[in-house]
Amino acid sequence: MFGMLAVQMMSLQKDSAPGSAAVRERLSGLIEQLEEDARTAEDRIRIAILAGESLGVDAGLQKLSSITETPVNDAAIQDIRAVRTIFTAGDAAGLSASDREGLMTRHGYLGRLALAHGVPPDREPRKTLQLEAFWFAVRLSVVGVGLMVMMAGSVAAFVFVCVWLARGRLKAAYAASASDGGAFLEGFALYLVLFVGLGIGLRYVGPGSLQWNWLALLILPVVWIWTTLRGTTIEERRQAFGWTRGRGFLREIGAGVGGYLAGLVLIAIGCLITLLLVRITGAHASSPIVQELSGGPWRLAGLYAMACIFAPFMEETMFRGILFHHLRQRWSWVVTAGIVSVIFAMLHPQGWVAVPALTAIAMVLSALREWRGSLIAPMAAHACNNFLVLTLALLFLR
Repeated sequence: MFGMLAVQMMSLQKDSAPGSAAVRERLSGLIEQLEEDARTAEDRIRIAILAGESLGVDAGLQKLSSITETPVNDAAIQDIRAVRTIFTAGDAAGLSASDREGLMTRHGYLGRLALAHGVPPDREPRKTLQLEAFWFAVRLSVVGVGLMVMMAGSVAAFVFVCVWLARGRLKAAYAASASDGGAFLEGFALYLVLFVGLGIGLRYVGPGSLQWNWLALLILPVVWIWTTLRGTTIEERRQAFGWTRGRGFLREIGAGVGGYLAGLVLIAIGCLITLLLVRITGAHASSPIVQELSGGPWRLAGLYAMACIFAPFMEETMFRGILFHHLRQRWSWVVTAGIVSVIFAMLHPQGWVAVPALTAIAMVLSALREWRGSLIAPMAAHACNNFLVLTLALLFLR
């Protein structure tokens, strides 16, 4: 992403242009920031490519020389040698096919940028690289404006909610019932055991795609039957699972979308804490869904269905459904929402640094459960969040 931005910035300025020195200064600052976040030899190779393209060959070679201080594997050594050859010779003509393939496979756009070193802007593959950088900058600008508008709406909605709360106009529709004797907590534990077991089983069988998670829907009738055998009534189960119409299906969906918009203020704070942790510790938050972004329309449609239908329905039923219901019979909303949200965050595969962001999302969903009673609103909000995250990932990471 930074490589594309750098290419676009360079394409807009010529060496003789009045603003070229300012552009180089901004690119130099960008590269310094990237160096602070670099953790691997691969990171430093990409920085060297970017430095060589934007600041000159000498800067790129200097960055390559500094990589010797970092433990490197054979692939990194091959790439360092290939990039040094390109910068020294002035082009990639002397590289072998395996060197070229390695740069493109391991470094993506920046690998292709290194291979285009010395090629005039009006010739391939430089033309294609600049075109990709241009459209990336357009997407980034459109998304940036959209996110600013969304955050402005979120702040307004958040203030509106706070005013309504202060005036007592927001009433909780959820009502805690008598103790269920632990039946729903047992149901949640059964869900965890079966879900983990299913994941291990699928890993041994072979299917690596996240699409196989749809099989987890078979767990829901098992949990329903278990809680039935434990003596709960159908009304108790419907309330615990959150499978009620609330004040009407469409009205609940609208409440979920509006509640998510208002909750973006809290979600943004959680994301900022996660970014600070990443910056301070060097740990990375990642999701297995990133590996699924490549593929045709049907694969992407499956990803959207899994993120916006399967995950909201399954996770809301289990976390803001039966687990929330069990704990809410015993404790206040604040304690219940906090426990459920932290458990929800820690069970996700994004890594420990993502816990603040995921906890903030889960707190918003728990607030919707308390406010609406039904799980339709939390499911709608969950779907909105996943749709937004997946769309941004497709726009910038694919």
